[in-house]
Amino acid sequence: MYNIELKNEVHKMFVELSKKANEIAENCSTEDMAINEISNIVSSKVSAESGGYIVDMYANFVAKIKEDDYFKDPKKLNDFYRLNLREKLNEKYNFDIKLSDVYKEGIKFKDINKLYVAACSAAGTLAIGGILNFAISDTIGIPISIIIAGAVIVGISSYLICSKKNKQNFYQAINKYLKDMENEILNWLVKIEDYLNSQVRTIYKS
Repeated sequence: MYNIELKNEVHKMFVELSKKANEIAENCSTEDMAINEISNIVSSKVSAESGGYIVDMYANFVAKIKEDDYFKDPKKLNDFYRLNLREKLNEKYNFDIKLSDVYKEGIKFKDINKLYVAACSAAGTLAIGGILNFAISDTIGIPISIIIAGAVIVGISSYLICSKKNKQNFYQAINKYLKDMENEILNWLVKIEDYLNSQVRTIYKS
């Protein structure tokens, strides 16, 4: 499995998000306002951190490759670098557009939702984890920031809409949503690791 430190980083992020989301729910005058603010903070944070997770995973993966006796042979190590795995991950997961920049460019909720629906249609799932996993095998071509924003907006709304009238249920729904999302992100990181390993196995076979 991927670096345990990375898993702890993901968990720490969602613990912080849960704390912040509950503070927002406590202080907002209406539940709808709370949903909007929670959606913004969760999508922005997850989008920003997810790009870093891939960078960290790749760096750790390269370090392990260099420790492998098989790749002590310079020719084999060059074969690894020629796989261009970092570039391939960049193609599959475009994290260049930050959510704040998306709004500055004039992309509104309906546009985010439209792009998110397009990603869902391509992947055959509404779940953010499913879409991110699908992108490993087939480039979606939609910035990950937008996919995450759409998933969070739809996900939080669906989790919280039935709990809006009951404060305690509202808190529980927030925490459940964030826990489920944490598991999806962790599963996605496992899929990325599996992808990297599968690419390297092509060298062993050559």
